[in-house]
Amino acid sequence: MKKKRTVLPPEERRQQLLDAATWVFARRGYRHTGVSDIIARASVARGTFYLYFESKHQIFLAVVSAFHDRVAEALEQIEDAGEAARAEGTRAVIAASFKRWLEFFAAHRDATTVVLREASSIDPRFEQGFLELRQSALDAFAARLRRLQALGLVNAVLSPEFVARLQLGMFDELINTFVLRETDADLGAVADQLSACVWDGIKEPGLEPETLSPAEA
Repeated sequence: MKKKRTVLPPEERRQQLLDAATWVFARRGYRHTGVSDIIARASVARGTFYLYFESKHQIFLAVVSAFHDRVAEALEQIEDAGEAARAEGTRAVIAASFKRWLEFFAAHRDATTVVLREASSIDPRFEQGFLELRQSALDAFAARLRRLQALGLVNAVLSPEFVARLQLGMFDELINTFVLRETDADLGAVADQLSACVWDGIKEPGLEPETLSPAEA
């Protein structure tokens, strides 16, 4: 007896296809993935796929675009993670922010894999979008450092832009190691280690971390 297919609203069906494509692209790579692999993962007919996407390339574009949108939205909320940690000091705020980012990429591990490993090589249009996202992250890191410098908490001789690039570089390596490779890593512990390194490197000499609780941090 032929299995009856589930009828989904258009938006849910489109998302189902995107999720299936993301899963397959992350494991097989773009070049080794076919539409047949995507529809098999989604358990839909080939005709259903073509109701939503013209080709493998188009759904790949949609996967990457959706991920970029999620990252942009997360960037706007980057300070929210520190709210609960403010009373514990500046280092706790930094740790909470790093932890939130690590958890974000872990929650979207397949999409992160697709974007970081393949997107720019598949379509050059993604290179500019990726660079813009990275610049937004750099701007956010640098802005936070300037606020802390204005409060007298961070060494004033440090260049916010330089430190932001150092932080992003470290974060890139942590994503590759503890999110994409070690899927059971303790992300809270990773964030604590990173924040300890960052804070000890940027704080104003003589300040003790446990004494800091700036409302503006």
